[in-house]
Amino acid sequence: MNIVYYCRHCKSYMGSLSAAQATPEKLGFTALNPEEYAACINYVARDDTTYVKTVCEYCESALAQHQDLQLSQTPIQ
Repeated sequence: MNIVYYCRHCKSYMGSLSAAQATPEKLGFTALNPEEYAACINYVARDDTTYVKTVCEYCESALAQHQDLQLSQTPIQ
């Protein structure tokens, strides 16, 4: 199984891990409540891949500088 990280805003690829490198416990997935887990993590069986939504440095910086963007449904495109 692979674990792929991508930005929730701009959809850019941020990196990946193999399941041999990290377990859900080590990655902190088990600390999430069901709503957080559903919002951030998606497993695709046909690819045997877990996709994790996070925020890249560019989007984090843009949102910090322009806090009004957080009110938008698609703040950064």
